Amino acid sequence: MSTTTAAGVLRPSRSERTATLRKNLVLVREIAWTQFKLKYTGSVLGYLWSLLKPAAYFGVLYVIFVKLIKFRADEFPLQLLVGIVLFTFFTECTNVGLGSIVGNGGLIQKAYFPRAILVVASSMTAAMTFVINFVLIVAIATPLGHLHLGLRTLAVVPLVLELYVLSLGLSLLLSSLFVFYRDLGHIWEILGQVIFYASAVVFPIAIVPVSLRAVFFSNPLAQIIEDVRHALVVSDIPSTFSLIGAVALVPIGISLGLFVVGALVFRTLSPSFAENL
Repeated sequence: MSTTTAAGVLRPSRSERTATLRKNLVLVREIAWTQFKLKYTGSVLGYLWSLLKPAAYFGVLYVIFVKLIKFRADEFPLQLLVGIVLFTFFTECTNVGLGSIVGNGGLIQKAYFPRAILVVASSMTAAMTFVINFVLIVAIATPLGHLHLGLRTLAVVPLVLELYVLSLGLSLLLSSLFVFYRDLGHIWEILGQVIFYASAVVFPIAIVPVSLRAVFFSNPLAQIIEDVRHALVVSDIPSTFSLIGAVALVPIGISLGLFVVGALVFRTLSPSFAENL
């Protein structure tokens, strides 16, 4: 039963808060699953597109950087594929998240529910595709002996969680600002290309000058991609901590900071969404 505070404000009971949370989680699940199915509705290959798109991207970059530019780092093709899958999740999560509020303007104007549900659901839709791609890499590369698994492989879990926190934080920030500034869509598209080449997706870290590595790894995506490669592909690849020491905590702090900023901005602007859509 709800209780009344000294100021006369009704405070939901613990059971009511639990029921509300459960209802919101169910709504997130249903929206995410519906969006995932609709994403491939009407296409001949259906869910296979979640595999074919990163595979095609990998094929083009493999020809350019391995065959033409002659990058010969240990297991670099697999390093490249892992980087592409991680970055694809980041871009899909932020791009879909950016338009999640504007794209559901009619629903927002007709019904009340926590607006963040739409952003979280869009991130979960991207996460479904990411899980399919990542599991496929592990399932195929492990029997072929291309993955070097060990205790360090357990680090993949917190690294993927860091990637999700970073992506969700940016999605909350971008989606709330996009309601008021539609040019942000074009700006983020350009920034996405810059971030791609600034995140070591298509080249080994060995080519980055030692004097610039501390600055380079302040980019959370570069830190995550390099550390996942260290944990999953080749143990000889140095982790960011072994390269730059305690400075490796900076990108983790940036990821958490962006999540907090994104959540605060979203919370501040969300009451004005309906009247601006």
